[in-house]
Amino acid sequence: MPNQIERRVGAQLEALRRHRGWSLRELAEASGLALTTVHQVETGRTSAGLGTLQALATALGVPLGALLEEPGLPAPAVRLAAADRPAVELAGGRIERLASGLASQRLRGLVLTLEARRESAPTPIAHPGQELVLGLEGTCVYEVAGERHRLATGDSLLFESRQPHRALNPGRRRARVLLVLYAP
Repeated sequence: MPNQIERRVGAQLEALRRHRGWSLRELAEASGLALTTVHQVETGRTSAGLGTLQALATALGVPLGALLEEPGLPAPAVRLAAADRPAVELAGGRIERLASGLASQRLRGLVLTLEARRESAPTPIAHPGQELVLGLEGTCVYEVAGERHRLATGDSLLFESRQPHRALNPGRRRARVLLVLYAP
């Protein structure tokens, strides 16, 4: 049974797809995903991985965070309590959305948690913009354009996110990183 976050992601996906005037089939073709996958995500029947969500967001021309937002009017300032963060469960962890909702928002804040010996996506993803990564807990390896960067707590990494990238946790305990994404 779909949880509240999966339903919200599905509703946002459907709203963005309809706004573009696309059918499910057109979104599937544009994203390179199977029609059944797109349908299951849109109906909230599956917990989509980061790679799937990024492919859908890229096809729709929106930042990944747009799929996690709640509908509503833009605000001059947005506060979100830690306990109220929307989160999407991934195969190897979870991704939490930090506050969003500004009218001209270009930055997205996310907290990525990876369990021991897991990865954010089976293959690297790419999207327009830039990413800043800050190690919060444990050790994480960020693979960018085939090069691996080890990040311990407090270490940071900045890169053009159009380069293929993903996060890996080779350690024996969970790792957490703060992601700040800039979308042009």
